[in-house]
Amino acid sequence: MYKKELIIPEEEINNRIKKLQKLMDLNGIDYCFILQNADIFYFSGIIQQGFILIPKNNNPIYFVRRNVELAKKYSPLKIEKLKTNKQLLQYIEDNTVIGMELDVVPFQIIKNYEKLFEKINGKITDCSNLIKEIRQIKSEIEINFIRKAGLIIKNVFMELKDFISAGKTEYELFCFAQNIAMKNFHQGFMRMRGFNQEMFFGHILSGESGVTFGYPNAPTSGFGIYPSFPQGSGLRKIKNGELVSVDLVGCYNGYHCDQTRPFSVGIIKRGYHENFQKVKKIIESLEDFIKPGTLWEEAYLKAIELAKKLGVEENFMGYKDDKVKFIGHGVGIEVDEPPFLAPNFKKEFKENMTLAIEPKLFFPELGVIGIENTYVVTKDGLEKLIPCENKIF
Repeated sequence: MYKKELIIPEEEINNRIKKLQKLMDLNGIDYCFILQNADIFYFSGIIQQGFILIPKNNNPIYFVRRNVELAKKYSPLKIEKLKTNKQLLQYIEDNTVIGMELDVVPFQIIKNYEKLFEKINGKITDCSNLIKEIRQIKSEIEINFIRKAGLIIKNVFMELKDFISAGKTEYELFCFAQNIAMKNFHQGFMRMRGFNQEMFFGHILSGESGVTFGYPNAPTSGFGIYPSFPQGSGLRKIKNGELVSVDLVGCYNGYHCDQTRPFSVGIIKRGYHENFQKVKKIIESLEDFIKPGTLWEEAYLKAIELAKKLGVEENFMGYKDDKVKFIGHGVGIEVDEPPFLAPNFKKEFKENMTLAIEPKLFFPELGVIGIENTYVVTKDGLEKLIPCENKIF
């Protein structure tokens, strides 16, 4: 039963391909050539070394270098054993436009395929925005996977609240949380699309670690335990009277959710309670504000306006000049996909978009205080996909 649930139905895969083919036709693209793992999974149902060729007016072919049998087990696409890239040329007509994911495919690989496609006078163009447009609207199957990812993190939170205590290090908490997540069938890693964007499972931070900014393009960073990967939980010991910020990403069968809650250690200072109520007000106001038709940018500007009214503008989404310029992001097969709740994104929220909203406040004397939830946009507004109260644990 577990394995059966993980097979993406043929109808689902076919619908995704038909949507892409329609956009290809509208944008003058004859073939899409899919190389990136996240997109390969989306259009095939499994990741194997190789690539997918999607013609505008014909059925796609998944060219697989090695485990052809496993690809056939999980994917409804036609599978062909890949021996050499030159095989592609017999499936692509002369003088055609070939779309590639130019936002993520390395330059040298693009140059190699340009040379190959010269043999048929093929021209390469970017199709990444077409793929992102399709992927930002989720099916019920995808939303269900995200819900299951959320349940993994809820289970982690429930066990973590009894494990946290003064004297333990952030890294001890992180290892405990990771162990619980894996026992609940967490995928074990997460995917991000941006160049040099790397993140593993999440951040558990306390005190000054919460206001250590740097490596990732995320509100929180920390320094971790190595300069080779300077982010996340370190060896700082938790103190009585502190809040510990737990920001974790769940992942079930390739689909992510993102959630943050503060955890109290002993009797916490009054400043924590007061500022947590401000964060709670911001996120709950956005929960009521975002509906189909609301602009992505408007959600960001609404959050900034609320932070100003609450007197925490300089602490919001960073400290003073060291801030990130967003209040939330889409989640799905990648953590950093559309919609983006940020300035200059004048696109509308639509039904079945999934997103995380993460208002956070940063204080040098207290650390980070924040909430993050994952939602789906419904016809009436936002529905929380993770059954977890907006509270201090």
